[in-house]
Amino acid sequence: MRQIRTLVVGLGQMGQSHALAYHRNEGFEIIGLVNRTAVSLPAELRGYPMLDGFDAGLAEKPDLVSVNTYTDSHADYAVAAMEAGAHVFVEKPLAPSIDEAERVVATARRTGRKLIVGYILRHHPSYAEFIRRARELGSPLVMRMNLNQQSSGAAWEIHKRLMQSTSPVVDCGFTTST
Repeated sequence: MRQIRTLVVGLGQMGQSHALAYHRNEGFEIIGLVNRTAVSLPAELRGYPMLDGFDAGLAEKPDLVSVNTYTDSHADYAVAAMEAGAHVFVEKPLAPSIDEAERVVATARRTGRKLIVGYILRHHPSYAEFIRRARELGSPLVMRMNLNQQSSGAAWEIHKRLMQSTSPVVDCGFTTST
């Protein structure tokens, strides 16, 4: 089986989580890691090349680019990766605006590249059950979800930086139809 040559961009909490998943899956070969600042990596990831930026990563000709950066770079990175011939996994949200998201989707269609947005909530058993029960109620339907994620210390600093480019609503926001 040919391994999928994978570039991981963004090595914060989600990026490291995805990189570890690629590392542990024999179907993937991590060809490089990219982060805008120095980062402490778990032992399993320290043997992979730290590349000097996104363009250096694309120069390695990945089959897949995993975009785990702040939202304001998602669209540009996804488009550039697909234009370079790679498939793309991008953390949610796809883009900071509808116009930018439409640009990414249009690029995927034009290039024939696969585009996957990392939004696992819809696959979570409790969420699926919530949607199933909600659909039994009929239309019209308005739902509100509240996530009380605690944040302190280093996590609070991360979340403050994240909120500079992403609304906290994005983590739980969803739509449903009946």
